[in-house]
Amino acid sequence: MREGQEISPEERDALIAQARQAQAERRLPSPVRMAGNFTKAVVKHTFDGLKKVDFTTYQRRLNQCNGCKPPKGFRVEKRCTHESCGCYIDKKVWWASEECPLGRWDGV
Repeated sequence: MREGQEISPEERDALIAQARQAQAERRLPSPVRMAGNFTKAVVKHTFDGLKKVDFTTYQRRLNQCNGCKPPKGFRVEKRCTHESCGCYIDKKVWWASEECPLGRWDGV
């Protein structure tokens, strides 16, 4: 489909169904699991002296997360849906003590 090109109602419905399916496959971890993940991250961040990364590293990390979208990735809106995460990405990428659960920030 090209920009400005009309699509049929059937095609539109199929695209919507496909998007919903992709999102359904990437649900957030349970609230209990997210609370545990967040607690671990806060403890790690605290023991690291609450250090943040520089703006360039922040941008690079965020760019890696922006490319991690369903159906194969884990970013859904502003959150990471990986089972060991569930975080708000724009917050986590600032913390020097944190890492991507998929190892995508290595060398970033």
